[in-house]
Amino acid sequence: MAVAPHPASTHAAPTLALNHTEHAYIAVEGLAGSMVITYMMQFNEAIEPARLRMVLRELVSAWPRFRGVVEAGLHSHRLRILPDNETTDQLFEIAWREDAHVDAGDPAALERLHLQILNDVVPLEHGLLCRFRFVPHATAPVLFLSVHHILFDGRSALQFMTDLLARLNGGPRIPVQPLEAASHLGALAPASLMQWPAKLWTSFQNRARETKLHKGLHVQQAAPQGHPYLSIHMLRHHTLGVDAQALRRVARILELSLNSLITLILCEAYLSYAPNDSLAAAVVRQSVDLRRFYPQPAGQPPRLLWGNHVGAFLVTEVGRKSLRERAGSVKAQVDEGMARFERREMLWNQLPGMLMPVLGRTLLSHLVHGMQRKGRLPRISCHATSLGNVSKLNAPEASLRMTRLVLVVPSLSMLHTVSELDGRIEIPVVWQRCDATVEQVDDYLRRVDEAAARIVQEGQALVGG
Repeated sequence: MAVAPHPASTHAAPTLALNHTEHAYIAVEGLAGSMVITYMMQFNEAIEPARLRMVLRELVSAWPRFRGVVEAGLHSHRLRILPDNETTDQLFEIAWREDAHVDAGDPAALERLHLQILNDVVPLEHGLLCRFRFVPHATAPVLFLSVHHILFDGRSALQFMTDLLARLNGGPRIPVQPLEAASHLGALAPASLMQWPAKLWTSFQNRARETKLHKGLHVQQAAPQGHPYLSIHMLRHHTLGVDAQALRRVARILELSLNSLITLILCEAYLSYAPNDSLAAAVVRQSVDLRRFYPQPAGQPPRLLWGNHVGAFLVTEVGRKSLRERAGSVKAQVDEGMARFERREMLWNQLPGMLMPVLGRTLLSHLVHGMQRKGRLPRISCHATSLGNVSKLNAPEASLRMTRLVLVVPSLSMLHTVSELDGRIEIPVVWQRCDATVEQVDDYLRRVDEAAARIVQEGQALVGG
């Protein structure tokens, strides 16, 4: 079904520069397959498929990056934004699919379909780099909304999901979003050129200390990395066994954010693999939204910066500690990680990424494949990233409401994507199937639930329950 282009759309086909993270996604494509993020959105009432299809086509018109495809230059790549016309209509025909044979009321069936979508290959240079799979149901329909990571990060997704829900609830036409291409240097670089040497040296020293620490530790993993040839991304849906309200109470007692408390829980789960090893360590990579670190033009509205603007730092926990000690250690590391971004002291960590556009895809892919074959990729316990509380996506007056959101992201190492909706914490996990069996990961998720229950009990006991 063709949809009239958005009134503000044109037949122009601009190109955008890619930041270093987006160049990395291109480089790793050959090794890991398509880096496609998939959002499983379940709703509380039936949706007419034709209506949903129409609104999704409108979303593709209003958000130009949905029409982005990778275009090779003489040395590096750019993102070409396809014109919003009959070509996009034709590509959308392939991007949309209705899976009426799947039972949306069967969690196992939804997990199997999610796994299939996670491993589908999406061509970078011919697309759309997005897919829409709808599972109709009388009371609990599901939309799998997939976007290649080169187009958007989680912060961007929160806004386009907000637009989608508003429109499905009878709101006005989705507003056109601006196109921006911002280098991460804007969030990482010092204010003046004169500060570069000192900031670069400080960030190098921080990284060197971290590397030295990790060399002497036994990093615990539920899915040990090291297989020279990858097979498939595997996933498990999982709702944390403790509700968000109980976690928040303990987080306040321990003077932690909810995200930091979840990091603490993950650390305890990993350390449970080696309770008597004083050198056992949990190493959790934490994602950071870089948008807060970009300078804002004076007298102008904040830049939206749709696309990919994510940094990271590591939290490393070693050996046995009391709950108070563990909480203090995690908080100190999170505070220091964020402070380093504030002080512009993460340059050395990001320097390899900044060189990616210069190195080009061929050399980058060669380096990534070589590191995988030789077992030299960074060894961590897991990567944890969070969308936060997504309950706000449901407007108070909305009839159609999202009742579940499960987000999964392809990754070379084990990765959790955490979100909260109506008091439930979704903490699905993705890992490489060649690194661990489903049974091993189920055992790990049991350890996560046990750690969460124990920490809630211990935390409440600190103030007498």
